[in-house]
Amino acid sequence: MESLGYNEETIAAMELGLCGGIGPVLGRILIEHFGSATAVFGAAPAALHQIPGLSNKVKYNIIHSAKSHLDEAREYAKKHIANGISVVSISEKNYPYRLKELADAPLCLYFKGGIDWDAPRILGVIGTRKPTPHGSHEAKKMVEDMRPFNPIIVSGMAYGIDAIAHRTALETGQATWAVLAHGLEKIYPAAHQAFAKQMLAGRGGLISEFPIDTKMHPDYFPRRNRIVAGLCDAILVIESGLKGGSMITARIAHSYNRDVFSVPGRPSDLASVGCNFLIQKNMAHIVQNANDIGESMNWENQNPTSNNQNSQQLNLFQQLNPIEKQVMQWLMEGINHPNKMLEKHQWTASKISMALLDLELKGLIYSTAGNQYKPNN
Repeated sequence: MESLGYNEETIAAMELGLCGGIGPVLGRILIEHFGSATAVFGAAPAALHQIPGLSNKVKYNIIHSAKSHLDEAREYAKKHIANGISVVSISEKNYPYRLKELADAPLCLYFKGGIDWDAPRILGVIGTRKPTPHGSHEAKKMVEDMRPFNPIIVSGMAYGIDAIAHRTALETGQATWAVLAHGLEKIYPAAHQAFAKQMLAGRGGLISEFPIDTKMHPDYFPRRNRIVAGLCDAILVIESGLKGGSMITARIAHSYNRDVFSVPGRPSDLASVGCNFLIQKNMAHIVQNANDIGESMNWENQNPTSNNQNSQQLNLFQQLNPIEKQVMQWLMEGINHPNKMLEKHQWTASKISMALLDLELKGLIYSTAGNQYKPNN
């Protein structure tokens, strides 16, 4: 039974969750009071009476239904193992630390795939189930451009922005996790089974707080959303109305002191009303590109391509002729117009123009409005 993490303490934590009237908050209180989930079921009735807020029904369930719940938990464990579903309980050291600090953290997390709970960077990407073409483009570009920062991309595997985030992460070789609102023996929506398999075959994973055979229920989606919010260092919202799962997740993330980022829309864009609201109420940072997120989170760009590009630019700079080097120097000093360069009386207008053209062709500078030039970073 030790397989996939199902030890006696974990089964006791599962058992606690099966007792009627015990949710994540009360379950956590009981475990911390008695020292372990196993100890809760070994507690004397008098000791249970000392727990404030514990109803007589819950006390009865713990004392008199322990064996039946334990048997049920063991059956669940067997089914999970048969389906390749792992588990981690809140009593274990490898329980995700980001969630463990929250009062309503799940007692158990069930998961499939290669999941590093302590990954240094985790970004949730959420939004409407019915994105506009603009929203779809923004979601794809944002996730693509996050690649140099190497975060885990987390979402809820719903239609729309969720699915775009997962698929784009897969296409760009980034790890991605999906948090589901039901047991992991199935995938909902069914249309997403194919890329769920891709996730499990690569660096992805599936996560749920619900044991196997748990059917979908409307109440479970907000519970799923709090896990998305709690697992992540930051949440990115791309197109959302004033109501719905994305706004629930964003509000929960804000209450958890997570960084929330929102892609703004025009005031007339109904698809972006929620995003604009979050920004207006100072619940989210306005974001226009992936670099905004990376800089705000102090995430170092880990893309070796960027380093290679900088190295290539340095080599090109070293190969410049004297006129080109002087023009580059002027540009870095803020002298960005050919007429200002002429005032230095070092080179003729034709030589300066030729140098600017050559530098632009080499990718070292670019032209802006008003015949001005700036160096490429």
